[in-house]
Amino acid sequence: MERAEENRFVVAAVIACYNVARYLPEFLGSLEAQTYGVENVQFIFVDDGSTDDTLDVLRSWAHDRPSNVVVLTQENQWVAAARNAGLPHVAADWVTFADPDDVLDTRYFEEVVKFVTVHGGSGSTLLATHQMRMTDDNVLTNTHPLRGKFSRGSRIVDLHVDPVIQLSVNSAFFRTDLIRSAGVQFDGRVRPVFEDAHFIGRYLLMTGGHILGLLASAKYHYRTRSDGTSLMQTHFDQAEKYTDVLRYGHLDLLELAASQGDIPRWLENTILYDLFWYFKNERALQSLSAVAPPYVFDEFHGLVKTIVNLVSDDAIISFDIMGVEFVVKHTLLVAYGDSPVRPVSVRLEEVDETHQLVKLSYWFSGDLPSESLRVDDASASPVYETVQEFVFYGRPLLKKRIFWLQRGRRTSVEVDGAVLPVIPYESSRGAEALTSAQLNPLIMRQRRGSVEKFANLKQTIRDYAIQQAKNWVRARRSSLSPDKRFDRKLAWRLRASKTRAAFEDAWVFMDRNTDANDNAEHLYRHVSKNHPEINSWFVLERTSTDWPRLEAEGFRLVAYKSVEWYLLLLHAKHLASSHIDQYVVDPLNARRFGKRRFLYSFLQHGVTNYDISRWVNSKPISLFVVVTPQERAAIAGPSPYAFSDREVVQTGFPRHDELLRKRRAAPEQDLIVIMPTWRKSLAGSQVAGSNERLKNPAFMESDFARNYVELLRSDRLAEVAASTGKRLAFMPHPNIRPYLADFDLPDHITILDFAENNVQEILARAAVFVTDYSSLGFDAAFLDVPVVYFQFDAAKFFDGTHVGRRGYFDYERDGFGPVRVDVGGTVEAVRTIALDGFESEPVYRRRTAETFVTRDENNSERTFQAMRRLDEVRVSVVDEPAPEESAPLTETTEIVLGG
Repeated sequence: MERAEENRFVVAAVIACYNVARYLPEFLGSLEAQTYGVENVQFIFVDDGSTDDTLDVLRSWAHDRPSNVVVLTQENQWVAAARNAGLPHVAADWVTFADPDDVLDTRYFEEVVKFVTVHGGSGSTLLATHQMRMTDDNVLTNTHPLRGKFSRGSRIVDLHVDPVIQLSVNSAFFRTDLIRSAGVQFDGRVRPVFEDAHFIGRYLLMTGGHILGLLASAKYHYRTRSDGTSLMQTHFDQAEKYTDVLRYGHLDLLELAASQGDIPRWLENTILYDLFWYFKNERALQSLSAVAPPYVFDEFHGLVKTIVNLVSDDAIISFDIMGVEFVVKHTLLVAYGDSPVRPVSVRLEEVDETHQLVKLSYWFSGDLPSESLRVDDASASPVYETVQEFVFYGRPLLKKRIFWLQRGRRTSVEVDGAVLPVIPYESSRGAEALTSAQLNPLIMRQRRGSVEKFANLKQTIRDYAIQQAKNWVRARRSSLSPDKRFDRKLAWRLRASKTRAAFEDAWVFMDRNTDANDNAEHLYRHVSKNHPEINSWFVLERTSTDWPRLEAEGFRLVAYKSVEWYLLLLHAKHLASSHIDQYVVDPLNARRFGKRRFLYSFLQHGVTNYDISRWVNSKPISLFVVVTPQERAAIAGPSPYAFSDREVVQTGFPRHDELLRKRRAAPEQDLIVIMPTWRKSLAGSQVAGSNERLKNPAFMESDFARNYVELLRSDRLAEVAASTGKRLAFMPHPNIRPYLADFDLPDHITILDFAENNVQEILARAAVFVTDYSSLGFDAAFLDVPVVYFQFDAAKFFDGTHVGRRGYFDYERDGFGPVRVDVGGTVEAVRTIALDGFESEPVYRRRTAETFVTRDENNSERTFQAMRRLDEVRVSVVDEPAPEESAPLTETTEIVLGG
């Protein structure tokens, strides 16, 4: 590497720039505001073939600063080549690689130079500054996953003793002489990510450095772009992320370290931190890894196998730099071996005291092992069972066998001929080394073991008195808080005879807190009419437009979040809802009100056709209502879901009973209904402090808007409607309504509103139903209404930004109508249906007949009976000691009460 002139600066920054003109004014402004003096820092800007005004802005800023600012330009070669091009021009002791879309705190370079001056002889080879996240609105948050290393302030760390990690070169400083003597460069093959960590790793390994300076006071403001255009937000669909990053990044570092001796723990932590994110992304609710190209999966898994064979098991077990759920760690530990995974223990997960069942599970891969179950020395079979599959990048690496057994005095599980120990927690095996993951919980338990008033005996009586006074004041203030006063009053009212008479053992029904007219409303109506013995109530916001309608019908309503609502839920025996958001399933804070008493029944908002397991698996579902046999098999059978036929019951939707009645009563089917669903990516900016969102100025330029405007304005579609005596009805998602004026729709389009028009009545009058991905397509097909799927953006829709990923249902293979990707094809599909007398093709009618087997208007009653079965009580005598004069019991005796 060519050597620059003798160092004239303490610090320098090499800044690679590509199409960042819109961010440069703010970045350059932060340089001008430096308390250290912008003229005291060398800046080497490398324009990497920008196509915007980046180069002009840089040259203009550098014009008056020839002594310390260098501007280079090259054809676009990516960030690694740009940084390498800047390195020979560095004339400073230390160099960093700031990013031009970020911002530096005004004291940034002052704090760095101060640290270097004070600790210059400490042997530090790497400095790390405190990276803070910054929104486009310049709001700073200390939420970076690696922020913990700064919790003890600025300090010097020996990586052999405290193996913390540094992944970013933008918030790091390197010794220029060491870079040059070791010949360290950025590797352009490591892309689209990890190139920073790879450079840092090679720098430390090739220079033998292990002393890290942590600069908590030097703040680096890292921008998280709200438009999702940063490289870190847009790389999930690139094949190189799953191949080159692992091969030229992870493996290169591990093999280099192995050639020098033992692989240091800081490097193992660096590799694992990045590798764990691959698997965490697959488990995330919004899993952007959904767009990973399947053709690289085999290569990806082969590379991961090689990597985990180089990383020690102890490093995986004891990793504590960020939260990693057990299944992810366990996958890396056991799933990449040469033989199928077989269990070493069985976990006791839950005891159902009502039905006298125990829930057990164990891990395996491949085929289900041979299994022998015994309860009280008698052979036993599962009462309920399933297999939960953990699929990572197209491959079920681990499976979890879940089964329920009748409770007994002694239960044993034999797998592949070996009786397995039963433990109450997930466990791989113990770590070989102590880390904070093991130490901190023990420390806290030991501290809790001390009685405060008799501890800390070195405290003076004056300090003790002051402390006790402060404790008394805090306790007094807490007791006078609004929540404490409310809870005291609530506790009295909860026990009042009037309250018990009203709410004891209540069955609570609720759709959304703001809306009704879904499965909960229809089930409540059925139960209150046909089962008056049930103490049923319906929850809704008093301001909801549905409140007057339900009140006039005689619904027993309780206002959401009212005092009565608290009393109702604290007495409730059941809660049934069509929604499963956290505010629905866990309405009362457990720390404040204790464990929930009610059982939760998920009535669903629509037929589940996507994989929503990441969302629902953690929810406390006692009853999971489904409609179709295919849906039931996908959720209760071997799948990513954690539920069995214990929870999943095919009752059909309560609202479908009324839907069939409305279809029969409809005077005619006169509507061609167009009903698209929403795209989260189209939402405007959120108004600070509220759920309200501003209009997205780019909405009308989106593919979504352009396609639907073209469809709704289609002259051919209007001709089909006019020639068949039908009306075109557009029923947009509520989030679309603010943009309707911009659609400029012709007069023959009827605009429908979910708030004003009963969607069931619209479906009952539908002659054809055009949608993209709305679950209401299932409701239309339930009525044998011909369906057309307008899916111009399927790849983008399933990119992981939505709750659901592709599941068992394939629109081409399983759908109830043709799938079209453009306006012309969609209009032609509607025209073909019209020419056939608004009947679906035989193939689609056959699919609806095989799918919808609950069209007997008995769905509400089946759902009610399924909920009531949850109350059947089995009393077992397994815990009762036998009387001394009686013979020992040889088997469990059960008595079924109720039901």
